[in-house]
Amino acid sequence: MTRLLLTIAMALLCALVTGCPGLVAPRDRTADTVPAAPPVADTVAVAPPAAEGAATGRPVVLPGAVGAATGTSVSSGALPTYIPVVGLKGKIISIGASTATNLVAHLAVDFRRMYPDVTLQVSASALSLGPTALLKDQADLVPMSRPLTPEEVQSFTRKYGYPPTEIKAAIDGLAIYVQKKNPVPGLTLTQLDGIFSQAQRRGGTSIETWGQVGLTGEWAGLQIALYGYGPEDGAHQIFRHQVLHDEPFRLALRVEGGGSSIVQGVAADPGAVGFASIFFDCKGVRGVPLAGADGRFYAPTKENIRSLNYPLVRAHYIYVNKPPRQPFGGAAGEFLRFLLSREGQQIVEAGGNISLDAAMVNEGRRSLGE
Repeated sequence: MTRLLLTIAMALLCALVTGCPGLVAPRDRTADTVPAAPPVADTVAVAPPAAEGAATGRPVVLPGAVGAATGTSVSSGALPTYIPVVGLKGKIISIGASTATNLVAHLAVDFRRMYPDVTLQVSASALSLGPTALLKDQADLVPMSRPLTPEEVQSFTRKYGYPPTEIKAAIDGLAIYVQKKNPVPGLTLTQLDGIFSQAQRRGGTSIETWGQVGLTGEWAGLQIALYGYGPEDGAHQIFRHQVLHDEPFRLALRVEGGGSSIVQGVAADPGAVGFASIFFDCKGVRGVPLAGADGRFYAPTKENIRSLNYPLVRAHYIYVNKPPRQPFGGAAGEFLRFLLSREGQQIVEAGGNISLDAAMVNEGRRSLGE
């Protein structure tokens, strides 16, 4: 599957990168400041460790969450327009997780049109290989579908004397997919814990049939079949942390090589439930609404994910090696500035991901040294 994803990403780059729009004069980077987003009064908790609802009375944000959001669609006018620079040359090596690498591959198509003298080598790999490539200085960009672990950050810091720089590239939501005909109206995180976990840390009970979550008739006795990712995948790790409180998955989990395989398996199995990015939604399945921190149920829509009302939210990241107090330059730096622009975030949206808001773009550009 890794080889297949790599082939697809490279085929996308080779097949679609044609032509070269005219370049304009070098830009004045001082004009690229993004207007600051208005302050957020009510940050919605992401997967609180207590039972669903507002019982805890305070927001809790777990690792893998994206932080505060405005709750509204990102206005493209709030993001800076990208102005190409003249004469950019170089080579960019990107090694990282498959889902985040798809995002890089989409951006690379338009980037190469602007800069035909820049070579991009985009590789989708096992999740653990990206941090290793960053540590060994074998990659300029390391796309990740989860944050680096404390151990990975410590290893990098011991070698270089400073931590790696983290850039948020896009927002994503993990949808809970069932077959299109499955009538389950919604699930709580406690119920998901009962369905997927070997040990119920949320205080619920083990759930093995659809009748145990309220379905009747022919659905009541139907055994629940589980589909998901393997332990090396970021979605597996984030779901395990946010939903199962780090307890192991049931042994019955059917591990698939990617999100498309998961949703295809669920579409073909009336009793199935699986988790995968909203990127992989298709007509044979539907995303089940989940109970948010306020006790209400939210469908996995872009609006609900961006507002953090939907509880299973993550970011896609790109990690780079940038020494302190130095701007991140060269072809790789220009690629990230393109990502953190109006045009770059429009490509993020067109590729099926969720664009960043102005505050996140501002944060990323400051991290690059602007």
